[in-house]
Amino acid sequence: MNTTTAAQPPMLPAAPLVIAGFWRRLFALIIDLLMLGALGMIIGTLFFGPLARMGDAAKLIGFVIALAYFGLCNSRVFGGQTLAMRWLGLRVVDAQGGVLSLPRSMLRYVVLGVPFFANGTAFNSQWMLTSALGYVLGCVLALMVFGGILSIIYLYVFNRRTRQSLHDLVVGSYVVQAVPAAARANFPSIWRVHLVAVAVLALLALGAPAVAKRLAATTSFAGMLPMYQTLSMQPHVMSAQVGRTRLNFNGSVTCSMQATLRLDAPLSDDSAMAKRIAQLVARADHGIAREDTVRITLVYGYDMGIASGWKSHGYSFKPAELK
Repeated sequence: MNTTTAAQPPMLPAAPLVIAGFWRRLFALIIDLLMLGALGMIIGTLFFGPLARMGDAAKLIGFVIALAYFGLCNSRVFGGQTLAMRWLGLRVVDAQGGVLSLPRSMLRYVVLGVPFFANGTAFNSQWMLTSALGYVLGCVLALMVFGGILSIIYLYVFNRRTRQSLHDLVVGSYVVQAVPAAARANFPSIWRVHLVAVAVLALLALGAPAVAKRLAATTSFAGMLPMYQTLSMQPHVMSAQVGRTRLNFNGSVTCSMQATLRLDAPLSDDSAMAKRIAQLVARADHGIAREDTVRITLVYGYDMGIASGWKSHGYSFKPAELK
């Protein structure tokens, strides 16, 4: 009895993993952020008052939600894919093509999320400009926020070879097109010029506190510091911003002093409070007579980082009304 064995076809080498393109990755991020934003809006609607009273601390809630979502989904727990990545056929992998461990995925999002969540957080600007410890903290924040955000955006746009942004470089991850696990990893190295650019951006960010300190020493800025301090210490005021504006329209110049106050209570419609604040501004500004208007904006609301909601009311006064 003769038996024959059919020849087996030769095994083909596994296809290499393909790094995800810019636009597909961007669309996935936008979709994920929109879903987180919708969740944040629901939470904000249900807990508007408590979140508003928390001030910038409400961002911690948003950060924890985002960290849980991206950290879990981009790890091996959910196969390295957020919901949007599943829909668009993307996956986060390491240099060997495997999915990330949970701690590694969490760190990846911390590097990405912290600069954006910390951006816009109110700090004691006078202390940071006048004390040595405050200056050091300012440098750390500038490096983390401005240096981090600029580096992330730069690498997203210009690192075409590996498409790694700052958070990918820190943990050694890549975003690839989702294919069967048999695909092999053979990623190129990042162009070193991009690393030099990130270092330059970090140095520029470190110089920001020095520039701010020099600006604080100018006459116009220094004159506003007492006003800022006075407004910041008023009841229900969590943070304050003051500034002057000059508008030139058809040859007519309008000068105004403006103050925006974030409140911890629903007082944005309190006209009496607005006038009292305007009177404080007028007393603190020796050149108030040269201003055409004093504009006060009272703001009450929350910012979770993933979603925000505000109620604001603007009030305008003539300097003569404030005597």
